[in-house]
Amino acid sequence: MTMDNFISHYQPPSFFTLFPDALAVVIRHLNLPNETLAILALVNHECYLTTMPVLWSNPQLDNSLVYTPLQCIQSILTSMETRSLRPETRLMIHSLDLSQVQETLYSTLPDNWLFIILQYAPMLHKLCLSGKTTTSPFVQSQTFRKLAQTNMVHSSLNHLDLSDCTDIREPALKSIAAHFPNLVSLNLSRTSGVTDAALALIVDRCQYLETVNIAYCRQVADLGLFAVAKFCRRNLRVLHLTGNLKMTDASLLAVAKHCPRIEKLFLGECSRITDSALEWIARSCSSTSLRELELHRCDKIMFGLPLLELLSNKCNVLERLTLTYKQINSRRDDLKLVMEAFRDFHRLQSIDIYEMPEHSPALFFWDLAFQASRGHLKSINLYRGSFMTDYILGNYASAPEYGQNITDQSVRKFNDMRNGAHKATVNLFIDDFY
Repeated sequence: MTMDNFISHYQPPSFFTLFPDALAVVIRHLNLPNETLAILALVNHECYLTTMPVLWSNPQLDNSLVYTPLQCIQSILTSMETRSLRPETRLMIHSLDLSQVQETLYSTLPDNWLFIILQYAPMLHKLCLSGKTTTSPFVQSQTFRKLAQTNMVHSSLNHLDLSDCTDIREPALKSIAAHFPNLVSLNLSRTSGVTDAALALIVDRCQYLETVNIAYCRQVADLGLFAVAKFCRRNLRVLHLTGNLKMTDASLLAVAKHCPRIEKLFLGECSRITDSALEWIARSCSSTSLRELELHRCDKIMFGLPLLELLSNKCNVLERLTLTYKQINSRRDDLKLVMEAFRDFHRLQSIDIYEMPEHSPALFFWDLAFQASRGHLKSINLYRGSFMTDYILGNYASAPEYGQNITDQSVRKFNDMRNGAHKATVNLFIDDFY
């Protein structure tokens, strides 16, 4: 069987999509060269380079067939430039994930790598260039300057992930709007160069955006959020604002007023947000569609009874809520009344509570699991830092004197004693924040 015949019969979804190890057997018997392996990686119907590890790291293959992600993308670029890829194959490239590609001192990508991919993958819908794992040093301002010289407009790209790319400047980010006008999802979390001006230009020209992630973009303030509320008002569904320290209640008021279809709002670690912002959100038309709300480590938000009752009455479809323990235990409201207020969230399925102190009263959470389970609550996830007993007693010891507090042992005992009763499951995790 020739390579052309093999590719022509490899139409997704296929047997190899479900069982990639079977593809390894075929590759071994065909004894394909490395460049052909790179081409074959693109034939997968989703075309994630990281979902076909069998092509470069399967120990059952001959050593000559072991392929690193960098070598794979290099061969793909070469095949594109030399037009070795058949037109049918190029049209099957819908998604590329380059987050695992890491350059070396002796092997790098050409400066125009992005232009090559976009030119020869006309149906590319999703492009992940996240630097979370490798810092993606090949994603830099020069890459977008090279692209700007071609005046290319790629209308098929809908999802772009530039999170944790730390070598991009503001002018390069502004060019995104010109090259990808039909973006639906844009992830700029921890990306350098994100300013109010850059964000405003992008959302002005990419008005189909449904998901905007600008978490930990420290330079973004209210002006950038005003632009998001103005230009994304018809389509915005998901807004990530975690860790934005300059944002105030005023920008959230604009989002609540102009974005009625928002479903997920992530505000964790936004230290300047107050109770007033939540009241505006609850009373706005966006409250009828809000399904997820993250508010942990918002130090100025305190979940007193009036605020909890307002959220439960207005946010009728809320399914997930995150908060910090001190936010519900900082006022003089009776904790039992606070616990009963959660019962009125009829659609709530998950509550995440952060910064659990070491001697937290377990009975409060057991009652919460019982009372809130009258609705749809399925899990209460508790996140803690390091406890003193971790070092004194160790993970394998038990402490009867702490039986009324939240510990790994008390959580396991509670879940074991449910006996199929309609109660939410309580989970205790170590918080990565510490």
